[in-house]
Amino acid sequence: MVYDLIIIGAGVIGGAAARELSRYNLSILSLEKEEDVCCGISKGNTGIIHTPALVHENTKKAEYTVRANHRWEKISSELGFEFQRTGALILGFSEEDRITLEKYKETGEKNQKTFSDDSRPPVQYRIIEGAELFTKEPGLNPEVKLALHTPDAGRVMPYEYGTALWENAVANGVELKLECQVASLKREKNIPEETESTQNLLVTDSVWEVKTSKGAFLSRYIINAAGHGSVELGKSAGFPEHSVEKVKGQYIILDRKKSPKINNILFQAPAKGKSKLGKGILVTNTVYGNLLIGPDARWIEKDENAETDIESIREILSGAEKSCRSIESKYAIKTFAGIRPKPKGGDFIIEMKDGFINLCGIESPGLTSSPAIADEIIQMLKDEGLLLSKKPDFNPIRKPIVKSLLNLDMKEVIRRSELPDSDLKKLICRCEQVPLKRIMDGIERGIPVTTIDGVRRRTRAGQGSCQGGFCGDHIRPILSEKSGIPVEEMKSREEARAYPRITPADIRKIL
Repeated sequence: MVYDLIIIGAGVIGGAAARELSRYNLSILSLEKEEDVCCGISKGNTGIIHTPALVHENTKKAEYTVRANHRWEKISSELGFEFQRTGALILGFSEEDRITLEKYKETGEKNQKTFSDDSRPPVQYRIIEGAELFTKEPGLNPEVKLALHTPDAGRVMPYEYGTALWENAVANGVELKLECQVASLKREKNIPEETESTQNLLVTDSVWEVKTSKGAFLSRYIINAAGHGSVELGKSAGFPEHSVEKVKGQYIILDRKKSPKINNILFQAPAKGKSKLGKGILVTNTVYGNLLIGPDARWIEKDENAETDIESIREILSGAEKSCRSIESKYAIKTFAGIRPKPKGGDFIIEMKDGFINLCGIESPGLTSSPAIADEIIQMLKDEGLLLSKKPDFNPIRKPIVKSLLNLDMKEVIRRSELPDSDLKKLICRCEQVPLKRIMDGIERGIPVTTIDGVRRRTRAGQGSCQGGFCGDHIRPILSEKSGIPVEEMKSREEARAYPRITPADIRKIL
């Protein structure tokens, strides 16, 4: 058949587009080269919902950040993932930093005035200092002198949001093919006579042919949301070879039960007002309470270079202590790295021709902007002539997997860990107290889950202090039974994707 749309890439941007387009009577196919959704840029980032005050004026980034920022309460309510509107503090350490913070404040006000809907009152940005500052954030380093407070900043777990998008899209009819690598694509001048389409195409109409590791597919329109692979795909579709660099950022996560409570998301004013490395080392709790610090920024050549190293970890620890002295990094449980695209022009690349929508360089605030980028995609398709009629049975609701965190005492943890294997109350993960019921819910949502990492992202099993040392051996047989993949092969798949990482033991050695 001829699909109306093929989406290449099953990350957050592709997921936002898929979910919004699933509201309409369209045949939609998504192709993802990895074994799960949100395995690339979409999982290795801070999960910050950014304020427009930190986005350059007169850019697509600014427009989409303003258009999307206020929508996150509604989206999280519909899709059943945790979102917290915490606000952020951009910290200053000198009077020179005050000038930078005043510029951020002015930028935020201008961006709102330029792009905001007049029906919403503008967000108020304030520079605070003295007693008020340390009342708002008691754990700050005493060397902090002032801060810009941006109440519109927030946080999510990025892969939880992305998974929710794709589950809802699939539930509303989007077809998803995982482990499906795109090999080539080309524009066909007319459609083979034996094909079918929901839009009653003529055989003289043009379509795109996409050849993959799982066969060839035809589509009227293509959305290129392939992350780091988007430049090459766009080039093969006739777009310029855009200059997009790769920047690796490393992070440290602390044990949820030993992490200090940070009320706001903490940034730092760049030295002398500008920095290629961004706004210092970020310090924040995740939505589940783990302290997250990072990232640094290192320009790299290869996408696969996602290991962590001692030099970066030292830099992150030092930078975080500049903001907050209460960080006890001896409670670190994990380091990881994410690789983000850095477009040479500094703005998102969003373009269309011949029915091909090309999305490149979607770096921060891409996560924040994703709902507005999806809206833009829909408008582009409408302008191109795609007929969009709404489904009467579209369901925007996706029920949460992690409804609440358990807080059982050790005696009860031991008791429930020893329940029969078939008992849904049995604790599979002791550190994060994840019961079998949540594991089963997480892997029975319409998207095949075949890895420990996939279960971890959906359920929090393996995200505690032992990092899956206990629960991994319990989860593999469950996945094996559901997927038909032998346990031994499952282990080898995990090992093939493992990168060298600085361990918590390494961190304690360098303290």
